[in-house]
Amino acid sequence: MDSNRLSSEGNNTPAFVRPFLHALNRMQADEVLRPTQYLERARILMVDRLGLAGSMPHASFARGIVGVMADHTHYFDGFALMLRMKQGISVALRVNQEQTTRIVLEGVSSILNMDDRDVNQRGLKGLLAHVIASVGLSEGRQYDISVVGGIPTGLGAAFHAAFTVALVKALHSAHDVESEKSLVRDQATEALVNWYGHRFSPAYVIGVMEEFSSPFLLVDTSTLESLPIEVTGKTRPGWGIVEWTRDWEPGFVASASRMKWTHTALKDLKGRGFPKLTSLRDLEHRDLEKAMDSLPRRSRNVVKHLVLENRNVQKLVVAIKKADWQFFGALMMISQASKNADWSTTDQIHSRVTQETESASMDGIFGAVQSGEGGCMVVLGQPFSIPSFLDNVREKVSGHTKEEIETFIV
Repeated sequence: MDSNRLSSEGNNTPAFVRPFLHALNRMQADEVLRPTQYLERARILMVDRLGLAGSMPHASFARGIVGVMADHTHYFDGFALMLRMKQGISVALRVNQEQTTRIVLEGVSSILNMDDRDVNQRGLKGLLAHVIASVGLSEGRQYDISVVGGIPTGLGAAFHAAFTVALVKALHSAHDVESEKSLVRDQATEALVNWYGHRFSPAYVIGVMEEFSSPFLLVDTSTLESLPIEVTGKTRPGWGIVEWTRDWEPGFVASASRMKWTHTALKDLKGRGFPKLTSLRDLEHRDLEKAMDSLPRRSRNVVKHLVLENRNVQKLVVAIKKADWQFFGALMMISQASKNADWSTTDQIHSRVTQETESASMDGIFGAVQSGEGGCMVVLGQPFSIPSFLDNVREKVSGHTKEEIETFIV
């Protein structure tokens, strides 16, 4: 038996202690690397898989974030609340003398080959090509690239932002470019906008780039300003992730449709009593009922969801400052209900995780909400309740889907 793991076996351990021992074991199993370890592993991965030929690899690290309530800022300039992760991603890069760019991913045995000038490729290759084009330094060069990360790909935009920022910084290092913060932000955002094919919320890029030690970051996507939010009091909640979608593809078609819904809703508002309105951000809460009454059915749910999501970010900040995690969790559940009823980003697995969350409210689980508009949900609860809840969800939900359920402690 591993001497570093705690055991509840034997007659000397009271039954009520066992859940806490289980929680500690899960937390130990989910211990994460330091940034320097990510960097070193990315360099070693490149040399092991692609050899020593060429220049020494340049490596860059980006810490992960979770959009607790942020996805609405893809569609208009609003406020976003980001959660800092312990996990991150590292990209190592060097110029090679080959005819193609070679990519190796930790945990994937095959080597990906691509022409990094072709931005029409899908998935990882397309994103990488757009980043290189946005940075504008390659001049036809091809690269060796290795990627090591602990961020769930199911987080979607948050994962894409972390990878992109790390890659931009690695390219700057390889070409002796000073990585000014605004330059990295702008080039990363440009690449993501071009890859998604429409607006990409800068909140994700800003959240990845900000060096904040507090658990939360409030981002204003209109001014591009951010504010770390400290947790007051001794009570610190626990966070987990339930993931069942693991690919590099953003929801191109679905997110483009939602973008059209938003533009139509704003046009409808301007033609029905709000002629000076330029953004849903500026619709006053006191005017929401009037706006809803004036809108055609096609736009009511869009306005309701986006405006209330933006308003509820401010309520989340109030909950943090009061250390009222039950209220915080309730706001997450309200958001999840709106995503299901008004925004069409959920499926049956989201519903089952939501049901499990509601059933565990007496066991220290406060709330869960979809993050990234895909197959990923973030869960809030008492620190010692999160590990067993994640295990239960993985066991119960797996029987209702062909997707593999993965869980993480944040």
